[in-house]
Amino acid sequence: MLNAGNKDEYPFLTNCSMVHVDDVARAHIFLFEHHDAKGRYNCSSDVITLEKMAELLSAKFPEFQIPSADSLKEFKGPKFPGLSSKKLLDSGFKFKHGVDEMLGDAIQCCKEKGFLYGPMH
Repeated sequence: MLNAGNKDEYPFLTNCSMVHVDDVARAHIFLFEHHDAKGRYNCSSDVITLEKMAELLSAKFPEFQIPSADSLKEFKGPKFPGLSSKKLLDSGFKFKHGVDEMLGDAIQCCKEKGFLYGPMH
């Protein structure tokens, strides 16, 4: 059974910058290998809203009770500054993983670790 979590935390998820952990590791290696790399680099391949995340998860994992995108529209969160990976991308780095894969991999990992159970458990 999926616990929909603490709804008090939903406002902090209204607009999330996301990156696959494999892309983070690849970005570190990429920058270590480029000796002209200087300063700080943001590493975020996608920005996703809470509503879009619910749509993707409910479509891909219908066995879990995901709150509907419409029910999540009521949550308003703080306006965080957007992250830009322009500097990283301009240096030649390319992301390999999108949001759909990130969410799928996260759910699969949680299933394997026993953090999520299907309806028959």
